Amino acid sequence: MSLSASLSNAVSGLHAVSRAAELVSANVSNAMTESYGRRELSLSAATIGGRGAGVQVSGVERIVNQAAIADRRLAQAELSYHTAHSEVLSGVEQVVGTPGDAASLSAFTDKFEQSLIIASADPSSGANLNAVVNSAIDLTTKINEISDRLHVEREAADQSIDTQVLQLNTALSDVDRLNKEIRLQMNSGGDPSGLLDQRQALIDGISELVPVQTVDRDFGQVALVTPNGTTLVDSQAASFTFNPTSKITADMSLSSGALSGLQIAGASSVSGTSIEAIAGGSLAAAFELRDQSIPLMQANLDALSRNLIERAADADDTLLAGEVGLFSDAGGAFDPLLEEGLSSRLSVNNSYVAAHGGDPTKLRDGLNSLSPGPASENAMLNAHVQAFSEARLPVSGQYSSAESLSGLVGDFLSKVSQGRQQSEQRQSYEATRVQVFRDVEQAGGVDTDQEMQKLLLIERNYAANAKVIQAVDEMLQSLLRI
Repeated sequence: MSLSASLSNAVSGLHAVSRAAELVSANVSNAMTESYGRRELSLSAATIGGRGAGVQVSGVERIVNQAAIADRRLAQAELSYHTAHSEVLSGVEQVVGTPGDAASLSAFTDKFEQSLIIASADPSSGANLNAVVNSAIDLTTKINEISDRLHVEREAADQSIDTQVLQLNTALSDVDRLNKEIRLQMNSGGDPSGLLDQRQALIDGISELVPVQTVDRDFGQVALVTPNGTTLVDSQAASFTFNPTSKITADMSLSSGALSGLQIAGASSVSGTSIEAIAGGSLAAAFELRDQSIPLMQANLDALSRNLIERAADADDTLLAGEVGLFSDAGGAFDPLLEEGLSSRLSVNNSYVAAHGGDPTKLRDGLNSLSPGPASENAMLNAHVQAFSEARLPVSGQYSSAESLSGLVGDFLSKVSQGRQQSEQRQSYEATRVQVFRDVEQAGGVDTDQEMQKLLLIERNYAANAKVIQAVDEMLQSLLRI
């Protein structure tokens, strides 16, 4: 071997170990970086004319556990879905209140029923009759408050859809752009590892909105496919369209066309409906909350409000058909065809409210009584007590069985609480799955101890190659001195 060949071999070795040291430093500095794939140098023997010519850097391998990443992304989508549900249901539950809470719906219901019992025991007391009216006002105000919260949450879900669609469109476009840049890098013999890190971070973000799986394509590119087979990125990025609604009322729905659905354009393939294409993830959760969960709670609250109106009307035998008793629909008669949103309009009939010119003694005598009855007469008050304590099944909504007013309120709260508890249980379960898969993923990531061991080996190899160069230099100097 000539001295020039020896020098060339040593220089190639210095280049290789220098590149290896660069990768070790990058691995160590990014040991805590999310979506970073550990780099390893790929080396091969260099040959010229069939003879060894040192070492050459074949490329840089990015080491990641694709199976763990895929599982973690699907679990992350489920976690986002149940987190969105639990947050909304928890907020609604706080407004409804739990038994024992003085500001809960149950507490206001109990207060109203107790005031009726006290008034029936002493019907001559104006203070007792006023207390019934005031507790009825407190009860309707609480129901109005819950209904308002449901409206707010539904509008928030609609706005969340709009925000997430914008995020999703941007991320899909960025993945498509990175696919093209990675292809160019690989075609030109460059190192696309940094671009692969960026793309992994983007896809991780997408998986929180919509569950996606990656399918490898040529030259490092990937396609993004949802679990139902809809392709969101493959040679081009799909685009989602959604039109937000600033003000949502109880009667507005997706099926009626009053609320916007989701449209997909530019997808390589679409399987099922657009909603089915995004099933799972926080975007699907926002649609489910807006179009199903919250409307169901609203319908149950409206049914409870209707039940209040009907019980009060049945208790007063002086009322004509269609007339309202203690509870009313915004001060007027209730129309069964306009039940949607009733809970936001529920109020106490002003005919009983002294502050509005009404007379609380109408509770004792009957709303349409022509003259005041005996002050000791409690038949009408007893009828009210009986009406609110007897078991009745609401004619609408989803209630388990016929119950008293307190029982129906408890049933309503139970459904909200059960939904919240189920969402939190699934949230906890999916959070554990995400962490398990992340641990598996990180097990193949950067181990700083191993990287330090590599660095010691690199240092020795560098010194050895440098020693060869030094020896060749001394040989050349000896030749020059002859």
